[in-house]
Amino acid sequence: MSEDKAVELINEWLNLAKEVSDMNLNRMEYDEERYEYAMERMDVIRKMINEYHGNMNKC
Repeated sequence: MSEDKAVELINEWLNLAKEVSDMNLNRMEYDEERYEYAMERMDVIRKMINEYHGNMNKC
């Protein structure tokens, strides 16, 4: 993974985290499917970033 891709993934994670936070604060806009998607995607991104950092530390 390139550094640009890592930054892109981190930005996506931050946007998803904000969206989840907004849904938690305002139950009227809560969308369970979107919430579940965001939580799952954030977990995937976290794992990818951890792998990226692990690979950087091996060099």
